[in-house]
Amino acid sequence: MKMKIASSLVLPAITLILAIATGPAHAGTVNCDSYNGGRNACSADTRNGVALARQLSAAKCKKGVSWDVQNDSRIWVDQGCRGVFTTGVIWSNGGGGQRLTCASYSNRRTECPANTNGQVSLTRKWSNAPCIQGTSWGYNNRMVWVDRGCRADFLFGK
Repeated sequence: MKMKIASSLVLPAITLILAIATGPAHAGTVNCDSYNGGRNACSADTRNGVALARQLSAAKCKKGVSWDVQNDSRIWVDQGCRGVFTTGVIWSNGGGGQRLTCASYSNRRTECPANTNGQVSLTRKWSNAPCIQGTSWGYNNRMVWVDRGCRADFLFGK
């Protein structure tokens, strides 16, 4: 009898642990700085992509040269690059413009850097939460923002 009760509690506990471990990566920002031109690594959840949100240094921050992602858990910077990085951002090119996946987790606002040229359209919604322009998503010339659980793909910069 005790064995049946114990085994009936183990399976739900394992399921909960796996759900937490494999859940979505949360969007956010991370400051990472290269001091004296040296290489530095900063902890970050990079599984859903990373973009340079704002360069803080006079030294150029160029992806693959002076910054990049390492092992889904770190951002590295080098050659004097100092910046604010946004996590939870996925980029792709094609179709006459650039595509961006931007996600709001825990109903929090996320700003995804993008040179939009003042033209953005939502192409695919991924969340159960509504994505309503002006309420749960919007844009300006330098970013797309999402809020209130909206997760979607956007086309911009045509």
